[in-house]
Amino acid sequence: MLRIEEASIAFGDTTLFSGLNLHLAAGQLACIQGESGKGKTSLLNAVMGFVPLSAGRIIVDGLELDRYSIDTIRRDIAWIPQELALPAERVSDMVRLPFELKANKATPFSERRLFDYFELLGLTNDIYTKRVNEISGGQRQRVMIAVAGLLRKKLIIVDEPTSALDKASTQRVLQFFQNCVEQGIAVLSVSHDRHFAAGCHQLIQLI
Repeated sequence: MLRIEEASIAFGDTTLFSGLNLHLAAGQLACIQGESGKGKTSLLNAVMGFVPLSAGRIIVDGLELDRYSIDTIRRDIAWIPQELALPAERVSDMVRLPFELKANKATPFSERRLFDYFELLGLTNDIYTKRVNEISGGQRQRVMIAVAGLLRKKLIIVDEPTSALDKASTQRVLQFFQNCVEQGIAVLSVSHDRHFAAGCHQLIQLI
């Protein structure tokens, strides 16, 4: 599903990492770890086409990432950044925004399935009617993880999905992603959480 070959990212004279190779198959969950400034989030952004590689290449579902293929590749990816800044007043609006994008028009929104995912992730249904600023960052992150499940993409990319969660909630998020990979989805994550990393098929250390 995802191949990263001899990849390097540099900003000016500063090289974040070089010579990185990663092979993530459908039905696998991978976790990237490393100290601050080593390029973890930059790598995720590179897979999305937001940050260019200095060297190497990225291949998603057999298609090499370049300016011609980026739109096609993005249609196969659900992207969950650590800091969400969606232009929505209420959670009900926030969860529907991705379904209004052209790439997702054919994917039906199901409130029933959303609430099923809420339960798996330890969220209560009343969150759906609240204002976005009334719920915590950890809750917003889990709401968008639920939405990513609804979108049924081939690849989920998620940055620090458990950074604001306790151990029980972290386990719920890990189990959710494990359920996703059992359905053939590939998940690439950045997480500093050792418990989350221990439940992944691959652990990539950026040093």
